[in-house]
Amino acid sequence: MTTTPLLQLDGLTRRFGGLTAVNDVTLSFGEGEIVGLIGSNGAGKTTLVNLVTGHLKPSAGRVTFAGRDITGSPPYRLARLGLLRTFQVVQPFAQLPARDNVAAAALFSGAAPDMASARDAAEAALLRLGIAHVADKLPPHLTLAERKRLELAKSLAAKPKMLFLDEVNAGLNSAEIDAVLDMIRSIAAEGVTIVVIEHLMKVVRGLCTRLVVLHQGALLADGPTDAVARDPAVIDAYLGARGAAMLEAAR
Repeated sequence: MTTTPLLQLDGLTRRFGGLTAVNDVTLSFGEGEIVGLIGSNGAGKTTLVNLVTGHLKPSAGRVTFAGRDITGSPPYRLARLGLLRTFQVVQPFAQLPARDNVAAAALFSGAAPDMASARDAAEAALLRLGIAHVADKLPPHLTLAERKRLELAKSLAAKPKMLFLDEVNAGLNSAEIDAVLDMIRSIAAEGVTIVVIEHLMKVVRGLCTRLVVLHQGALLADGPTDAVARDPAVIDAYLGARGAAMLEAAR
């Protein structure tokens, strides 16, 4: 981890009319961190990610990535800088085989200079994520777990420096979740910063060394997972006694 943050958010705010969805959030993320971003429904998690990754423009504040002011930059430019995300509801190109879905991500992110190189990158990403056998299949013919891995393969082929994973484990069984967690750890071990937007306590405890908690659009807590999980304000606003017990049991 470097002393200079890879990503810095300063006073990030987003208003929708009279509603403030994200309120004056200041955060920093270092290289190779695995950070959990949690909060109740409507807390502002997805809006915050959308602001950082260019899907929304902030009403106020600044986003700095790798020393560059990227506030309000469009997603394709951010992808070319190595700032990428997955989506909770995966939406691959249904008429393209899995290989070409991944190749498209490599090509349009600038990670591959031409289609031949993009397909090579796609093959490597599919192999690494254990789904090389579906390379020629269309996404509608894949299982949910395979589609989730396909989404991750697209990001991996784009050569990320930082990756936001939005509910990447939603709908998966315990064995599938464990496999995905191993993949995420291996990606982070290469120096990629990963932010996991998650509700599953098993994932948060087993994967994240740091937790960021949003509540009503504002930053409620930020620190080591164990310390944040025991914070009375976090228990009261988000976890509740049952959730805190589940997080403790997942250690």
